[in-house]
Amino acid sequence: MSTFAAEKPVLVVGAGPGGLCAAAALHRRGIPVHVLEQADELRTAGAGLTIQINAMRMLESLGLDRAVARAGATLETAKVCRADGSALQVMDLVAVAARFGQPAIALHRRALSQILASALPADAIEFGVAVGSVEQDQHGVTVGLVDGRALHGCAVIGADGIHSAVRRAVFEPVDVRYAGYMCWRGIAPVPTGLPEGHAISFWGAGKRFGLVPIGDEQTYWFATANLAPNGHDGADPRAELLERYAEFCAPVRAVLRATPNSAILRHDISDLPPVARWVDGRVALLGDAAHAMTPNMGQGACQAIEDAVVLGACLSRDPDVPAALRAYEAQRRPRATAFAQRSRRLGKIGQWKGRFAQAVRSMIIRSTSAATLERSVTEMYGVEVPC
Repeated sequence: MSTFAAEKPVLVVGAGPGGLCAAAALHRRGIPVHVLEQADELRTAGAGLTIQINAMRMLESLGLDRAVARAGATLETAKVCRADGSALQVMDLVAVAARFGQPAIALHRRALSQILASALPADAIEFGVAVGSVEQDQHGVTVGLVDGRALHGCAVIGADGIHSAVRRAVFEPVDVRYAGYMCWRGIAPVPTGLPEGHAISFWGAGKRFGLVPIGDEQTYWFATANLAPNGHDGADPRAELLERYAEFCAPVRAVLRATPNSAILRHDISDLPPVARWVDGRVALLGDAAHAMTPNMGQGACQAIEDAVVLGACLSRDPDVPAALRAYEAQRRPRATAFAQRSRRLGKIGQWKGRFAQAVRSMIIRSTSAATLERSVTEMYGVEVPC
């Protein structure tokens, strides 16, 4: 039973997956919540997401796991290959799912946002509002909006991304770091051309390409390349990609040909260095605002979902809001920071370019022991789910 007794709501800034999941976790525990989103509507643009087993276990605690599973494709294997398609490492996700009680699901970002939003009251999200200031005292928090209004809450959760306005308003400055490579993403209206349920990442010389089925005969794909920030001409991204990944195996080229230019997104890959503090009194950071990470482990949204569920549990257990937020930070910060650091290291290895470096990389991947993989799986998916 929740001990939360504040009359003012928790104000969640940002209606991305982390913010929506935090709001759903709070609402499920009977805690009043109000979500502030700068966009004019639910952000459904974007490509695909993998909701891995650890995040699915968290969503199960909110009663949302089945809806997510229905909306996407169940992943049965995760494979790393050379650019020509020869396998380096294969993970049996069916066996891992049996061990932890949940599958890994890949789906469109839009579907996840809609599922999370559907778990909230109709009036819980306010769109078209931008945060200008955040002030607090021992009784609550006041969020000053750019339109001149002021909203009052018992706490503020900054779930507003890597360039978080909440973080800028309350916490020490943190410089976003460019990872040294950029990424294209898209959804092709065709199957992968590979066995059903297979997620595959092809690693080449300073570039990678991933194929992930997301259901309804659609394929989410991503491509990375070592380039300076904004290092592409942008005139015809599909033609650029077909040339850049010409030596990759046939399914890569088929998916690219099926994707219209209008469906191709380009991003410089960046992350945050470890953030010194996530919590200041009644203000807390969550998801990318706290620990934006490179996408190499597919854990960005998953770690935000873990944040959200733990946050809801901590606030429901302790009527002292600052103490509850400190407990949330103590539980989540070490794990999320570790994932961010591992993801950055993995990305650097994945972007190795020279022939010798690629040979060493292939040797490392192929020689990874079963015990090492088992330990990694346990660390990633064996997270404690709050009651």
